[in-house]
Amino acid sequence: MKAKILTTALSVLLISGCATNGTSNTGSFLPMGRMQTVSIQDSSARIHLDTKVALNDIIAFSENLTNKMLTSPVFKNAKRPPKIVVGRLRNTTHDENIRIQDIHDRIQETLFNSGLVRVLDSSSTNFNYIMQTEITDTVQRAPDGQKMVDYSMKIKLFNISGELVGQWSDDLSLFKSR
Repeated sequence: MKAKILTTALSVLLISGCATNGTSNTGSFLPMGRMQTVSIQDSSARIHLDTKVALNDIIAFSENLTNKMLTSPVFKNAKRPPKIVVGRLRNTTHDENIRIQDIHDRIQETLFNSGLVRVLDSSSTNFNYIMQTEITDTVQRAPDGQKMVDYSMKIKLFNISGELVGQWSDDLSLFKSR
């Protein structure tokens, strides 16, 4: 019986010893327990064993770029929420494993949840803007065997007559050592 109590007490001590104190390494408070929001760690702070982009990196990347677009005067100065069609996302990277549909869905979700726009189906003919998105990459190799891949995402916004009314871009760099 004493052995069972001792084992339980040691287990509790070991588990509680692994808990964080509620602060990050930057000293800011991190909420514990049931979180109402999720924060995304900067991808440059993550350890990458490969230069292929992880789904969580690319989704955070597309969400941040979409939010950047939403802060532009095109949307901030609109009298009514503009109607927008999210066009097909083009992947011109060397990584055919990027899940384009997940990125497309996250962009639509971010737009919809912003309350700043009305998201329409691609078959709609009554819209204010059509959004085109492209993701590209550039691969560089250093003489010491390190590899760097820069991913770039661009969002272009066109009005109904085809005129470019805005363009936003962002970069994500991934490194791999030998």
